[in-house]
Amino acid sequence: MDLFKIDPGLAIWTWIVFGITLTILGKFAFPALLSNIKIREKTIAQAINNAVQIEKRLSAIEQEQAEAIKASKAQASEILRQTRNQAENIRKELLEKAEEEAQDILAQTKIKIAEERVAVIQSIKSEIADFVCDASEKVIGKSFVSKDDRDWVKELVEIL
Repeated sequence: MDLFKIDPGLAIWTWIVFGITLTILGKFAFPALLSNIKIREKTIAQAINNAVQIEKRLSAIEQEQAEAIKASKAQASEILRQTRNQAENIRKELLEKAEEEAQDILAQTKIKIAEERVAVIQSIKSEIADFVCDASEKVIGKSFVSKDDRDWVKELVEIL
């Protein structure tokens, strides 16, 4: 079996070919492979750094968004509170104005009633004076035709 037999000439030539191949690969192929591996490592490291930065920015944006939403809710709540206060103030003002107008109308009505009462009383007194004069004419038989007599009767009725 010659398969497992070591041939010194073949071994030397194998080592020489291996050395030459290793030298050629070391001179041309390995540097290119190593440079590609280093470029790939840098690209991966840069991608990882970019991903970390993006994650930080995303976190910051989410926090800003949450703060903006919170501020918006607070502002909306404040606007709603102010609107309610303004509506309440307007309602109070309208009620006060309506109350004032009602008081003015009531005061004017009382004045008109008093004026009409005085006018009615004057009219009634005048009617009573005329009635007394007419009744006296019929009872006494004397006519109160003169203006002085009628005025005297009206003065008497006014005293009452």
